[in-house]
Amino acid sequence: MFGKRSATQDKPPRSRTRFRILVALGAIVALFALASFIDAALSYNKVHAGVSVSGIKLGGLTRDEAAAALSSYVDDAQANVVVLASEGKSWLLMPTEVGTELFVEQAVSEAMDVTRKSNFIVDLGRRFKLYFSKADLPLRGTVDGTLLDAFLEGIAQELDVPPVNAGLSMENGKINVIEDRPGTVVDRSTLRGQLEDLLLSLHATEVAVPMTVKQPAVTAEDHQAALTQAETMISAPLIVTNGDQEWTLTPYQIGLYMDFASENRNGVSTLVPYFSPEKLAPFFEEIGPLVASDPIDATFDSDGTKAWVVPGILGEALDAEATAEGLTAATLRANNRTAEAAVKTTEPDFTTEEAEAMGIKDLLASYTTEPYRGSSNRRVNVRITTQYASDKFLAPGEEYDFDKTIGPRTSARGYKPAPGIVGGGELKNVLGGGICQVSTTLFNAVFEAGLEVVERWNHSLYISHYPDGRDATVAGGGGKNFRFRNDRDCYIWIRGTSDGVTTTFNIYGTDDGRTVTASFSGFSYGASRTEVTVQNPSLSPGATHVKISGQSGRSCSVTRTITFADGTTDVETFKSYYPMIPKTIEVGPSTTTTTLLPTTTTEPGTTSTTTSTTEPGTTSTVVTEF
Repeated sequence: MFGKRSATQDKPPRSRTRFRILVALGAIVALFALASFIDAALSYNKVHAGVSVSGIKLGGLTRDEAAAALSSYVDDAQANVVVLASEGKSWLLMPTEVGTELFVEQAVSEAMDVTRKSNFIVDLGRRFKLYFSKADLPLRGTVDGTLLDAFLEGIAQELDVPPVNAGLSMENGKINVIEDRPGTVVDRSTLRGQLEDLLLSLHATEVAVPMTVKQPAVTAEDHQAALTQAETMISAPLIVTNGDQEWTLTPYQIGLYMDFASENRNGVSTLVPYFSPEKLAPFFEEIGPLVASDPIDATFDSDGTKAWVVPGILGEALDAEATAEGLTAATLRANNRTAEAAVKTTEPDFTTEEAEAMGIKDLLASYTTEPYRGSSNRRVNVRITTQYASDKFLAPGEEYDFDKTIGPRTSARGYKPAPGIVGGGELKNVLGGGICQVSTTLFNAVFEAGLEVVERWNHSLYISHYPDGRDATVAGGGGKNFRFRNDRDCYIWIRGTSDGVTTTFNIYGTDDGRTVTASFSGFSYGASRTEVTVQNPSLSPGATHVKISGQSGRSCSVTRTITFADGTTDVETFKSYYPMIPKTIEVGPSTTTTTLLPTTTTEPGTTSTTTSTTEPGTTSTVVTEF
């Protein structure tokens, strides 16, 4: 009989080997997983073991603990003094003196991320690598470059020995040779880099100040030629001319203004004397204004039908470089030691080309208001306001503001008291009275040119010598105003003339083909003028005086149609309303009177506007239309 064989005995040897390998691999994986779990538990929310910053170990610390440890170390390091030494001298530098700032939080974040910034497999590999190879991260920061450069400048001032340029010197009327000699200076670039690295490394030590050799800018092997030339240059006076003007440089002055350069002649560095524009600066400051002529800006002129550019004129200024060269050449001559001051042209601020590019050539519109003489003061106001309003250029899209353009109406600017419309339709003398003739004339020129009107108001009183429905008042101080915009593709030129009686405005630009037609609605009359009397104690008994002439109410409109070159049109209606204003008669105290109560009239379709104007010789304010 045969006994039973076990299952193990039945397996072939190769199967048993594979089984043992799988068991071993499983054990290794289990151990690796266990080790990973333990490592993860130990480093959870902490800097991994083996990580340091600038040599400071942070492994096993939480973010807050690492920041506190690193901050404490930084604070201690900031109190350390860096010593710089050279030639028996020393300088002390505290990190705070040059604004040293270290980024602790950034360093801690980078330390935390060493084993957390990639995928699980890569980070796991980094964790185990740290047990065999440590990771030391740099502590980054900044140093204030301006403060550090100032510190280095102080050291350089004590240590630098500048090179000596080859040259010649004047002493007791004799020319002496100066040999070139190299210097030694602080190597600022190298020292700067060393200090920046040291200040950010948290280590204090002594630094030897690096020095470097600096060669002279002017070297010479041959001095004899320069010596001979220099003696010729100072051998006699030099005459400098410009037209009829003449200046003399003495041999002593020539020596003061002389300088030297080094030229390579046939492989030999040779000293060459010349006049230095920098050393000649005091002389040039003296003659420059006498030699120069100011440029003249381009302008515009017109004959009432066309406008044209009056070309600008080039100016002249002393050419320092060319003059210095001419002086050098003249002093190297034994005879005929005369040189002409060289000049160069200077452009005007507003050139002919810039003026022509503005496209101002055609008369777009012209308007003249009917002559109205008025008082002599009124004529002064109209004339000077036209000057203030005139010769203005508007770029495409730019707005013209009449009130801002003419400026405040003050006696210092030439304005006189003349009748203006004050509250309730009364005429009183105010500074600038009558200038609405200027705004009205300009409005009508703008109207005829087909330009965009932004703001326009009619007077509260109907004025017969202005075109019906086409008057334009201004009140000043932010009240009623006249404004328009250049809605063309070219510049326009506003030009006005006035003798105080007749006022004309012309508008020039480039004709774009637009035409303007206008129609007047006629007047619609409202309430008839009433009459009231008020007592005036200053009048004698029974005497009367018309204080306000008043008017009947009326309204009208003017329609403007602009037809453009492409056939399109733009229609706009300008409405005017003149309210009824009672005739006010002042009477002496013995007459029975009816007191006129103050009223406020608001024009249809508008909001009332009140402008305060101080009357001459008073401190009270009233509503004023000029």
